[in-house]
Amino acid sequence: MRYRTGLTDEDVAEVLHGFKEEMLASIKRKNAGPVRKAEVVQFPAKLSEWELIRRQRIIDQTWERVLEQRRELEKLAEQSCHRGPGDSDWNL
Repeated sequence: MRYRTGLTDEDVAEVLHGFKEEMLASIKRKNAGPVRKAEVVQFPAKLSEWELIRRQRIIDQTWERVLEQRRELEKLAEQSCHRGPGDSDWNL
């Protein structure tokens, strides 16, 4: 078959084959970097009950601070920002 551009099916197949080879070579070049060896590490020791409780307290305290900061930001936003369609001057 001959296309409007004057190319035949064979010409198109040759171009596509060259494109395929070029793309595969590009992928191989990208993956040809140095191979790093995997490092085997020791499994961490089992934590005591007290250490688990201590860590959970730290997590809980941090989460409480985050919640407190969110409440403060919401309070500031209420005072200084237009919250939405319910505000009297929201559409200004």
